[in-house]
Amino acid sequence: MRESHLQHLVCPQTLRPLRPSVLESAGDEILDGTLSVDGAEPYRIRGGIPSFVPTDVSRTQTVRSFAQKWAKHRYYLEHTRRFYTEWYLQRYGFFEIDALRAFLEGAEFILDAGTGAGRDAANLTENSDATVFAVDTAWEALEVARDRLTQPRLAFVHADLHRLPFPDEFFDFINCDQVIHHTPDPRAAFEILRRKLKLGGRICCYVYKKKAVVREFTDDYVRERISKLPVDDALAVCEAITRLGRTLAGLKVTVDVEQDIPILGIQKGPVDLQRLFHWNVLKCFWNDEFDFFTNNIINLDWYHPEYCFRFEPSEFREWFNDGWEIQAWDVQDAGISCRAKKV
Repeated sequence: MRESHLQHLVCPQTLRPLRPSVLESAGDEILDGTLSVDGAEPYRIRGGIPSFVPTDVSRTQTVRSFAQKWAKHRYYLEHTRRFYTEWYLQRYGFFEIDALRAFLEGAEFILDAGTGAGRDAANLTENSDATVFAVDTAWEALEVARDRLTQPRLAFVHADLHRLPFPDEFFDFINCDQVIHHTPDPRAAFEILRRKLKLGGRICCYVYKKKAVVREFTDDYVRERISKLPVDDALAVCEAITRLGRTLAGLKVTVDVEQDIPILGIQKGPVDLQRLFHWNVLKCFWNDEFDFFTNNIINLDWYHPEYCFRFEPSEFREWFNDGWEIQAWDVQDAGISCRAKKV
């Protein structure tokens, strides 16, 4: 991490400034060293990434699940970027990349909270003049992202959303897309993000939406069993689910559900057979744009992490009742997206 970026970090417990001790550097980038504050254990910098995640957090099942996912799928960023960027722009009411660029104009500091492979961090860096801090709890995710993304205004930080090493009211924009529902306490994590956002700052946040009755039952049933498996064994279990999704999608059959079935949460209307099954019975994701391994990883991403909270739209909207101005609101079968301004 560059020295100019390090100066903005604080102790996540006390919010006091940190004192760097450099063991190895290259130009203005600190590759190895420590960050310390009087009376506390120093935080380590490894490979240019400062680490603030306690051992007990890094060893939790959900963090390990994502760590292994990113370690195994090292081309996820490039392979999925077009599809997920377009979906992101649509859900948050931007629709075109130029609109995102205009939205970010004037931003000085941006947080990508839960960066994963770094797709959103890359988009935010390329479409703004801001310094972007890309944070993730999984060390392996940051290693993969840092190998591929070398923009000088992009800084990677190993940190937990519940213990962020930034001053309060620091960021102009916070992006937390498809992440917060995997934390132990999503609402508490959201309130921490709120504290880190400047008055007048904006946030984009997405949570999983509760699905139909049978799908919710199946999700919990499979997760209870698959989350206990090593990731390779879990991937093997998911292969049959992914193949089913591919087979159903390949049929190209449209089913006309004649009327709503409220008792099961199934809505009327024409729907592709794979989508009908996917949203109402079993998550069996399939996208022809992705290879089999990527589709299988996406299904693993759903079933393997222990923490995977889902919300009704009304529950998520309550998060924005006080002190927020909602600027974009999107509800889809997969999840709920909100872009809001802190007021």
